[in-house]
Amino acid sequence: MIKSEKQKTRTIKSLENLKKDRAKFLEIAKDLPKQAIEAHIGSMDSMIGELEKELKEYKELKAGRLVLPHNISFIELLRFLPKIRIAQGLSQQKLANLIGVSKQQLNRYEEHDYQNIGVEKINMILDVLGFNLDIKQKMKAA
Repeated sequence: MIKSEKQKTRTIKSLENLKKDRAKFLEIAKDLPKQAIEAHIGSMDSMIGELEKELKEYKELKAGRLVLPHNISFIELLRFLPKIRIAQGLSQQKLANLIGVSKQQLNRYEEHDYQNIGVEKINMILDVLGFNLDIKQKMKAA
């Protein structure tokens, strides 16, 4: 997932390079067995498709389009935080400033899906993003 403009720029460059490499491979691979060519091109096309999918998702998030599931587990919510941040137009730097950490620290939080972060800091992030956490007890089976 693309989480910053810097990552977007790198992804665009990687996509351009991969497309160029694909074209070069097709030019020089004429003497290879058809199956080998198809396998290699299939692999490259798969990577191209993934990069294009990531760029499209980032564009949608930057436009503010994000649909959250109605019921979401805490772990799933943590994984959605970067998407929520992007959809709300907050950069990593801006959110970092608002919660009192460095951009590098926020980047580490996001890279690890907020797994090693205290509840107090998560609550702070949720508050900045306009969420509050409601915890409900599961009903016991009779």
